[in-house]
Amino acid sequence: MNTIYKYRPRSIDEYVFANKEVEQQVRRYTDGNTTLPLVLHGKHGTGKSLLAELIPKAIDGENVSVNKINAEDLNNKKEVRTKFSRAVNFDRLFSVNGQRMGYTVVEEVNFDPSAKGALRTCLDEMAERELYIFTTNEVGKIDKGLLSRAEVLEVPPATPERFLPRAQHILRSEGVDLDDSVIYEVLESVYDVEYDNRKYYKVLDEIIEAWHDNADNKEI
Repeated sequence: MNTIYKYRPRSIDEYVFANKEVEQQVRRYTDGNTTLPLVLHGKHGTGKSLLAELIPKAIDGENVSVNKINAEDLNNKKEVRTKFSRAVNFDRLFSVNGQRMGYTVVEEVNFDPSAKGALRTCLDEMAERELYIFTTNEVGKIDKGLLSRAEVLEVPPATPERFLPRAQHILRSEGVDLDDSVIYEVLESVYDVEYDNRKYYKVLDEIIEAWHDNADNKEI
């Protein structure tokens, strides 16, 4: 069983937000209240990349077209301008799939000094036409000029309280019936040690496997 793939959130409403602050900030984007560049930062396994995928879908639908960029491909001014900028007249005449705006997602952003100025210029030129979403594990290394133009949002892992309803949904879908108190205790032990959403799914895999193994042994 790989619950992390089988039960991967398909929409923003299925996403388990770590706290109300993160949810409120993300909802500002999905409700169309801001188009500022968004910098998502936090440790590995907290759901930054998943949020970067789900936000455009929440705004423009499941088939939204997203420009995905590898940060290591942005090493100079020319590369940045080629991947980040479009002429104003083009956007006045054309839209991709009838979308409200364009979307660019950059994972693990780390621009070198020569590219930072070009990036700032592109962000200013494309304001309100393109939603840029950056993810990083080390926000302290990000250009201050980028951060000053963006909403900067830390994405911590979901707490056991927040993840419990999702865990119970997964377990019951797989035929496992355990009390909330039992599941909460397991999630809490994972949170205290691992601080990683992916570890929740791994422990759910173990519970499901053990539950069905026990059921098979009883039948024998």
